[in-house]
This record gives sequence, structure tokens and C-alpha cells, in this order.
Amino acid sequence: MKKLFLIAAICCITSINCNAQEVYKEILRLSQQGAADKSKDLDTRRVYQFKVDELTYMLMKFREQMPDSSMLVVDRQAYAMYDFVNAYIADLANASKKKDKQLVREVYKNATIHNPYFNDMDKDLVLSYYRRDDFLCQFSLDTNWIKAKAEAAKVMASAF
Repeated sequence: MKKLFLIAAICCITSINCNAQEVYKEILRLSQQGAADKSKDLDTRRVYQFKVDELTYMLMKFREQMPDSSMLVVDRQAYAMYDFVNAYIADLANASKKKDKQLVREVYKNATIHNPYFNDMDKDLVLSYYRRDDFLCQFSLDTNWIKAKAEAAKVMASAF
């Protein structure tokens, strides 16, 4: 009975790791596809391009700084980033006044800068989107997306 339970547990753990890689890859694939789709407007393609660049940066930093970390950690961060950006777009769309839209931008932008993951000193790279007024996603690349999502949700709940 113990052997059967152990085998079942190993199978579950193995499938979780495979699914984790698949989630990251799927978000990356969809984002690359969206960024290349000329039928979409420029702002939409730029949001997808941010996702591609963030996922690429994230994986590079994990491999560089935490080579022994599980893909499950990368997967969780990738999904949190995906969820964060989608929540941002939704909150921005739901804001009716110009003042409210600016508040949404600031809340989400600040959440990314307040929650670094890697403490990357290459600020030109890390803040390449953050400093761009022509991009909808003005976020830091060096972000702990799980913490940033929680911070943004908390601030948004108290602001609206």
C-alpha cells in the first residue's frame, strides 16, 4: 500500500513539473503570436511584446541567479505576471475618468517597482518599459509578480 501511495505521489509531482513548463511555454507562445499579429492595434501588440520580453528576462534571470530552482517557480511568476497585466488592462478599461485612469497606471506601475525579485542592478534594462510613456505597460522587468499583484489589488480595493 505504501509503495502504491509513493508511486502515485511521484506521478503527481512529475506531472506538476511538466504542466509548469507547459504553462510558461503557452503564455510565451500566445504572447509571441499576439505581438506578431498585424491585425491587432499597436497598443495591443505592445502589451504582448511586454509579456514576451518579461518572460524572456524572467527565465534568463532564474537560470543565471537560481539555476537549481524548479520550473514551478518560473511558472508561478509567469502566471502571476499574465494575471497582473490582464487585471491592469481590465482596471484601466473600467476607469471612466482620466484621473482614475492615471491612478490605475500609477498603482500598477508602483507595484512593479516596489516588489523586485532579483534586485538586478542593470537599471537601464530593468526600467526599459517603466520609463516609456508610449507603452501601456510601464512596468519594471525585475518584479516579483505574485507580490506586485497582491499590492496592486490591495491598493485598488482601497482606492475605488
